[in-house]
Amino acid sequence: MGGTSNLSHPDEPEDASAPWSIAAAAFAANFVTFGILFSFGVFLTPIADDFGTTTGPVAALFSTAISTYYLGGAIGGRIGDRFGARPLVAVAALAMSGGLLGTAWSSALWQTYAAFGVLVGLATGFCYPSMIGLIGRSFSERRRPAAMGFLLAGVGTGTLVMPWLGHQLISAIGWRQTYAVLAAVALVSIGWAATRGDRVRTSSARLMRVTVLARSRRFLLFFAAVVAIGPGFYAPVAFYNDYAVDAGVASGLAAGLIGISGATSVVARLACGALGGRVDPMWLCRAAFGCLTAALAIWWISGGNAAVLVVSAVTHGVGWAVWVTATPSVLAEWYGVENLGGVIGIYYTGLGVGGLVGPAVCGFVIDAAGFGPAIALVTVTSLVALGLLALPMRERPARLD
Repeated sequence: MGGTSNLSHPDEPEDASAPWSIAAAAFAANFVTFGILFSFGVFLTPIADDFGTTTGPVAALFSTAISTYYLGGAIGGRIGDRFGARPLVAVAALAMSGGLLGTAWSSALWQTYAAFGVLVGLATGFCYPSMIGLIGRSFSERRRPAAMGFLLAGVGTGTLVMPWLGHQLISAIGWRQTYAVLAAVALVSIGWAATRGDRVRTSSARLMRVTVLARSRRFLLFFAAVVAIGPGFYAPVAFYNDYAVDAGVASGLAAGLIGISGATSVVARLACGALGGRVDPMWLCRAAFGCLTAALAIWWISGGNAAVLVVSAVTHGVGWAVWVTATPSVLAEWYGVENLGGVIGIYYTGLGVGGLVGPAVCGFVIDAAGFGPAIALVTVTSLVALGLLALPMRERPARLD
């Protein structure tokens, strides 16, 4: 592809198979970026042991990466809408590879904040919203939900495979060498995705101003809800593994819990894509927040039982999948496909705020009082998020000027 994108599509594209090569590239980019980012839980203890520190300071490294991911998404989504996905994804390939190498070669914990926390986070942020915007521009309205489901399945598949792969590689060659290997994988796979991106040139006059969102009641409610869900969404990603190991669960299953969540989310994302426009996407978002809250409650009462933890992971995966698949449809309906990358990038900065606060605070609460109070805390914040999303979101369509 690689040409200028056209935002109006016939019901059946002239070459219906051509956009799917773009979807495959987007799947690969999401697989690698999110797989690496969300496999951090299996690296947490080895990194802490290597640097002679505790859970809290290393968990804050993950929070930093999450925050820069969402900052990168807010910037990158807007740039992608204006100039296309190709340049952003090319920069992401270099940033991800360089960040992983810098982390592998670090001699002090602060250096990992600059390498993993900043570069890996930015790489993920540059890829994700720009790829969503690319899919929106490349598919007809009828085919777009299935394509979005396929793209987002890359996140779940990466989350399934990469924690297991990371665990195996760490056991065999150590955490530093594992990140060096993943740096090479990232450079090749994300670099290939960059070649499938477009170079769309959208007039700045046709892009929605950020002030439109700032004046939108429904967007502000939607944004507040995602801020509140952030701590509870990321707590399992960061701490399932350590909680399960501490409870005496076999190390392989402990490392695989977030992978189970990812596997569940793959199936659920594809199912949501197949539903297309037959279900109100806002109701799907509300159901998803209910699942995420339920997953935390199940984790809280699990008592370290392996079977109950698997139920929690499956519930988390369903909620995760339904939410991220429905959200682009909500925002495209409100603000249009042409602005989708930028709007979703700004929206997800709210999750970045929760991601910054949640794992870092939980890490220190765990150090001080154990896992129970930390899980209870994020369960409460998730209930607040569910309440916000339940409020009516009636509003006239936003104007672009």
